[in-house]
Formats: sequence, C-alpha cells, structure tokens
Amino acid sequence: MKKVFAIAATLAIVGALTAGLVSASAAPRQKKTVNVAVFLASAANTYWAASLLGAKDAAKKFPDVNVKFTVFDGQFNTNKQVNQLRDALVSKKYDAWYVGPNDGGPLTPTIKQAIKQGVKVGCSLVPCGPDIRATKVQIPGQTIFAGIGFFPNGQLLGRLVAQGCKGIDPCKVFWMPGLPTLPLEKARTDGLNSIIKKEKNIQVVAIQPGGYLAAPALTATQNVLQAHPDINVIVSSGDQMIAGAVRAAKAAGKKGIKMYADGCTFETKKLILQGLETGCAVYLPRTEGRLVVTALVNAVLGKGKANQSVDPNKLTKVGSLRTRANIASFTPEFHS
Repeated sequence: MKKVFAIAATLAIVGALTAGLVSASAAPRQKKTVNVAVFLASAANTYWAASLLGAKDAAKKFPDVNVKFTVFDGQFNTNKQVNQLRDALVSKKYDAWYVGPNDGGPLTPTIKQAIKQGVKVGCSLVPCGPDIRATKVQIPGQTIFAGIGFFPNGQLLGRLVAQGCKGIDPCKVFWMPGLPTLPLEKARTDGLNSIIKKEKNIQVVAIQPGGYLAAPALTATQNVLQAHPDINVIVSSGDQMIAGAVRAAKAAGKKGIKMYADGCTFETKKLILQGLETGCAVYLPRTEGRLVVTALVNAVLGKGKANQSVDPNKLTKVGSLRTRANIASFTPEFHS
C-alpha cells in the first residue's frame, strides 16, 4: 500500500513539473523594443508623410521586434530641427534616429555625438553632412543614406528639357525652383544648367520661385506668361508647382507648352496621361523610408553594416525618367 502511495505521489510531482514546463513554453516570447526617433523636415509635407509610411512598412517586416516611432516635425525650420535632435540626444530614449533633414549641414555635430553614444542614424533625400551634393554617407558610422542627390536630379531635369527643346530654336525656358536660395535648390539648379548650357538653342528667359505649392506657382507662371507669352518649356523642382503652372497656362489659353517636374506623383501621372504635363523625374519617398528603417533596425540588432549609400531608383530598377511613353507602368509613391 505504501508503494502505491509513493508511486502516486511521484506521478503527481512529475505531472506538476511537466505542466509547468508546458506552461512556460507556451508563454509568448518577450519582443525586443527598438525606439526610433523620426525627424521630418516637415510632417505636413506629402513627401515626408510618404517616407514615414515607408518607415512603418519596414517595421512590419520584423515580427519579433516592437519598433516604436516618435515623430518630430521640423516645420521646414533648420534651427527647430537642430534643437529637436539635441533634445533627443540628451533624453537618451532612442536606439535609432531616422533623419529627414531640412539642411543636413547644421545637424552634423549632433549626429556625430549621437553615433558616439551608440545611436544608429539613417538619413534620406537630403544628405546628413556638410556637402549638399553628396550621394555617399559623409558622417563616419552613419548607418545609411537613401537618396539620389540634388545635382544628379537637376541633371535629370536638364535631360528632360533638352528632349523637349529638340528641334525648337530658340527654345525659351521658364525654370521654377521651390526656393532658389536653399542649398539643395542651388545644387539642383547647377545640375540643370550643366546639361542645358551645352544646347545652344536653349534660352532660360525666366526664373521664379514656386514655393513648393500650386498656388504661388500659379501666380509665378501667370507673371512669366505675361512677360514671355512665347514660352516653350516650363520646368520645376516639384510636381505640385507644375500643377499650378498647368492651371495658369489653361487660364491664359496657352497650349503646347511642355512641362517637366520632380516627383512623378499620383496627380502627375494623371496629368501626363491627359497630355497636360510632359514628363517627370522619379522620386520614391516610401521606398526611402523602408530602406532607412530596415537598415536601422538591423543595425540595432547587430546585423548589417554602416556607411550604406543607396540610390532607390537604381535599386528598384524603375528608372529615373517618366513620360507619356512609360508612365502607365509606373506606380507613384506620394501625392503632390
């Protein structure tokens, strides 16, 4: 009888232990949390909003990691953005920074300090560092830069203008940058001029800022069309500004003006298919966001490498220029 009780007791103990092991193995594993500070040049800007969507896309690719984003709105104010980076550095709350600079030069000292403290840093569109024309990582230890560079982008616009001016002599061009005084716009303008100055038939007869918005671009175009009613080509650094130019040309009864811009947005695709816009240089903000955050999370997890420089257009093989001949197959990534 004692043996029976002993065996029963032993079985009860084993059962309890087994149940405990099963319960422990069934408990969900604790996810690692990666805190990412996202510094956007402007949270209201559609380009940067698309970049943030790309960042969130990337986070979903890490099922065992809880990627938490804290978004800072720089409101296109460099001093404000510098202070946001400094506050984040002092807080020591973040494992990684995704920086969308308004101007990368003034951010450089704080980014260097962050990297020294072990923060993983990635940037897109605008380079982090003193050289606005750089397409390679400038700050040692920076994890990634995803973008095409402003000087090369200007050259793409120049190629479109040269294409549009073919067979027209003289070919009168209106160049409409967003804000001509910005370093990035100066680099883009230099890229544009490096191409069109080789073409003797091209004359840039007007340069007016469009303010990166359709309304001021409409006004600027109206003024230019009054002074130069025989404009052949309008080229701008933003699709939203060409949308304003299209409206101004229509109101003035002007037909046949070739129009080119940056972005290849959803709205631009429609305008090109309708024959109201002629072509665009491709930007992929959502892809940039995916690339940067994927690299940052991997870096925090001890994977991947630093000093990555990625041209999203080359990586995705979508090409850099779109016209009516090939826009139908292109999927835009943001709105004007």
